[in-house]
Amino acid sequence: MNGLLIIVVIILSLWSITNTLQKLTNKVLEKQDQQTQLLEEIKADMESGSKGHGHK
Repeated sequence: MNGLLIIVVIILSLWSITNTLQKLTNKVLEKQDQQTQLLEEIKADMESGSKGHGHK
């Protein structure tokens, strides 16, 4: 019975860790998507602003 309790505690701990990692992964991916979108906007602004103005 004692061994079963230990197994249940380990399974619950692993489940909790997995949930936390999934939430963190989702946040990181969301931030990465935001950064990519901002970079695309900056790139578009630079390209449209540099046409005909002699800027690099």
